[in-house]
Amino acid sequence: MRKIKVSDLKDQIGVTNDHRFLLCRVCCSQNSANLGDYFNLSKNHVFMCCDRPMGLFVKKTIYQEVA
Repeated sequence: MRKIKVSDLKDQIGVTNDHRFLLCRVCCSQNSANLGDYFNLSKNHVFMCCDRPMGLFVKKTIYQEVA
């Protein structure tokens, strides 16, 4: 499992597609993955939740008509 650090994040202001977020695989907590939100942290800071590294994800929604 890759450890996501502040240096892995991008500035997402104005981005309308590929909106990334941090996700805890244990409790399903979702947090911002916008670089600007973490300006006060070290670039080497690893994002953790439930004593485990968080993952960097993109949510994709699929609409499928029920027959």
